[in-house]
Amino acid sequence: MPGIYRPRHPERTALYRVLFHNFDRFLTEYESRFEKEYGHFRPVVKEVVERYLDCANPRSGFARIRCPDCHSERLLTFSCKTRGFCPSCHAKRREEWGQWMRETLLLDVPHRQVVLTIPKTLRIFFKYRRRLLGELSRAAVKALSVYLEALAGEPLIPGIIVAVQTFGDRINFHPHLHLLVTEGGIDRAGVFHRLPHLDDSRLAEIFAHEVLRLLVGKGLLSPEWAERILTWRHTGFNVHSRVRARTKTEAERGARKPMTPHPQAPAHVFMNSFRFMALSLFPGTLASLRA
Repeated sequence: MPGIYRPRHPERTALYRVLFHNFDRFLTEYESRFEKEYGHFRPVVKEVVERYLDCANPRSGFARIRCPDCHSERLLTFSCKTRGFCPSCHAKRREEWGQWMRETLLLDVPHRQVVLTIPKTLRIFFKYRRRLLGELSRAAVKALSVYLEALAGEPLIPGIIVAVQTFGDRINFHPHLHLLVTEGGIDRAGVFHRLPHLDDSRLAEIFAHEVLRLLVGKGLLSPEWAERILTWRHTGFNVHSRVRARTKTEAERGARKPMTPHPQAPAHVFMNSFRFMALSLFPGTLASLRA
């Protein structure tokens, strides 16, 4: 019926109920129970949760929309617009971003999905210094550029989309990168050169050097320790690039995957309080370079 507001009732979901009834207690107990294992409490966590609890709540504000022609009206509640947390707002953001990526960003060339991981011994630096995750993304872009230049014999600019994920399959702290990369790049003349094969082991070596150079430059790792890590039989740096996207549609689907919430997350949040939230509130920080 026209004029009747039908709310979507987020307060009926398990996630909302857990946060509504337990979040205040979580804030008071975080330092004593979780800080040692998961690091200092980030203020952005409190900000996002409070915005989520007010999402689509008419008591927190709404707009009345009226059609000038038929004069029908409806109410539109304000959303929290958070990413990676609110199921409704994140789904909308993902769809809009996917459309923009398909229509504006992606080139009509084959792409590769590339996953880069770092050793467990180095993850602690990124747990307590989240800004380093952006530096980690730039290290991956640099490694790919160096690798493609060595392969082609001249500088190439690839198209790269980077998604940072901070959790693993067990919802543990496991910072790693998901990249969507063009199979090749453009030279100084604007000509695209296809390079369909990636040597994962060679790329992992270059990535390891870039990450260790980053940590040594920040004073977090001594040059001696960096050299020692490189001599290990298994350094812990890994690259996986076997998944290929032949069309723009497949490339878009591959780029959306890292933005999809972990299927185990709701149960984990429900059973183990807020460990998932504290670890990976924003798993999908995105950076992109247009080829």
